[in-house]
Amino acid sequence: MSTINSFISTKPLSRRRFLTTSLYGFALPFVVPRHVLGHGYQAPSDTLTIACVGVGGMGRNYLKGCEQEKIVALCDLDHDFVNSRGVFDLYPTAKRYHDYREMLEKEAKNFDALIIAVPDHHHTHLLFAAMQMGKHIYCAKPITHTIGEARRVKAGLQERPRLITKSSVQDSATSAARSTTEILNSSILGNIHELHVWTDHPIYPCSLVRPTEQATPPNGMDWDMWIGPAPARSFHPTYHPENWRPWWDFGSGTVGDMACHSFHMYFKELQLEAPQTVYGYGSTRHEGFMKKVSTPECQSHANVVTWEYPSRGKLPPLKLHWYDGGIKPLRPAELSHDLQMPNSGVLFVGEKGKLMSGYYGGNPYRSNRNPNFSRGFEGGMLLPEERFSAFTPPQKTLVRCEKVNHYIEWTEACKSGKQTVCPVELGCEMTEVALLGSLALQTSRLLKWDSLSKRIINDEEANLLVDPPYRKGWEI
Repeated sequence: MSTINSFISTKPLSRRRFLTTSLYGFALPFVVPRHVLGHGYQAPSDTLTIACVGVGGMGRNYLKGCEQEKIVALCDLDHDFVNSRGVFDLYPTAKRYHDYREMLEKEAKNFDALIIAVPDHHHTHLLFAAMQMGKHIYCAKPITHTIGEARRVKAGLQERPRLITKSSVQDSATSAARSTTEILNSSILGNIHELHVWTDHPIYPCSLVRPTEQATPPNGMDWDMWIGPAPARSFHPTYHPENWRPWWDFGSGTVGDMACHSFHMYFKELQLEAPQTVYGYGSTRHEGFMKKVSTPECQSHANVVTWEYPSRGKLPPLKLHWYDGGIKPLRPAELSHDLQMPNSGVLFVGEKGKLMSGYYGGNPYRSNRNPNFSRGFEGGMLLPEERFSAFTPPQKTLVRCEKVNHYIEWTEACKSGKQTVCPVELGCEMTEVALLGSLALQTSRLLKWDSLSKRIINDEEANLLVDPPYRKGWEI
């Protein structure tokens, strides 16, 4: 079997190879337009062929969204996991693999696009393999496990502009999210100098210590392959299935896992690419009265992070505050007493007022359970309400992509060549800021960040975590 490095290169394809291989290595299909064949019929030549790595977790949802295409190969290390078995049953003609290296080698000519739905620490290896093979990409967020990886992946994709990519930010460009962005862009609030973002996640166990008892991996599962580029750890069900996210060796904590789901609404508008300082704190765990337990390898259940930004062009300094695990910012004094603080949300604090939106965008008080809530606007609640009662929402000028069309937008873009509303390059930028928050929580120290040099300039120990080495045999 080929090693992982057989598929990975950070170098762009040569001009000669680019010109002589359509779409980086697989022949351009002869596409018969659907209207020629009749309404509702999708020609085989107009069908995307897709391979997926990681089907037992979020991958099954990604595949569901792409089921109008042809799923040709599925890979998961744990075929006995009930979710994996269910996915395999849904796509009986797809080839099944345990090891993605074997899948990439044997199926290289049989698929056009790759879905990456594995734990964070494997993302970059698969991303570079897909780039080198010339495959379109759909990738779970956070896009990478480290900041160094995010920089390299973004650079690699910029050198391969014909690859169509999308980040798994399902609410990016929905009408709700875009309406929030349009209110922000209207300048009705003046300059934003404070931003509060809170989520009711995590939805998995946290504040854990590394298990010491022995356990056996599921039947047929190669645990060493699951560990991959991460530091070696013995198998334990506290990691797999599904609960790897809070462990710094494999995941990025809640801020890494969830920040991109909110950042997309305002990241570019507020120029949040390069914070200058970041710090954070997590809750403590006790196993009895005054018996504190240290959990340095795993995130705490409740966390706060602050990123501080200097002036950015015409924008003034800004503080971005993050809260998870049930923690919320202080209730705005302007919020009517008959309204509760949402479980998750965003609060923009401007010179002329405040805007409270849902975490994913839109009005936090309008939902399927409360569709008749008429106060505020589609993009959120402007506060104080009386001051903005005569406000007319701006025209809907931003491109929309509703959540129901999230996956279809990617598959259709792969065929048309038009880039998606949330490409992986943007995902890399948002991931970098989220991972700075992860590092602040992991170290529990104030970190000064120099974006240009990609360095933490006041803490060499923390700086080593910006781009840590891979386990031997997994070097890129």
